[in-house]
Amino acid sequence: MTFRKSRLCVALIAGCLLSGTVLAAEEPSMIEEIDPDVVKEVSDLVVANIQVGDCGGSPCAPANAIEKIDGMLPRDMTQQVISRGAGSAFAEFCELDWGNQSYLPLMERERNSGCWSERQVAAISVTHGIAMGLYRNTLKTEIGECTAAVKSAVEQYLLSLRNFTKRADCPRW
Repeated sequence: MTFRKSRLCVALIAGCLLSGTVLAAEEPSMIEEIDPDVVKEVSDLVVANIQVGDCGGSPCAPANAIEKIDGMLPRDMTQQVISRGAGSAFAEFCELDWGNQSYLPLMERERNSGCWSERQVAAISVTHGIAMGLYRNTLKTEIGECTAAVKSAVEQYLLSLRNFTKRADCPRW
């Protein structure tokens, strides 16, 4: 899988942080548009690995036949979670608290949204983990180190996430 298709970039350097120009309903991102093939690949990885997710205090059962065909989340939601996972990878890369500032607020928002079953909440968590892991590797090879400019952009991104604690509507299939 290549995440170069998603055109990883750092906000202050390439101008991708959308916090100042985002529509109210659109969450900020540290990456540009994600290639549809990457979204499909991550979705397939989530289906293949859902059993690492937590479904009510125990591991989730493997994907069923319908999940294998349709995936576990709507495409738009998968894209949103991949974007958040990339932002968490940036935060980790700069030794910032990605868990409390990015991942946990995402999980709380989605659990409280009423949009998802427990299994789908687990799929959100697994999607975030897969995306974070893959972007983590890309950051190391493409950027190398967290400079002051990168860290400042990531801090701005994390601050902007505070405005996205409630879901206005549920992503649809």
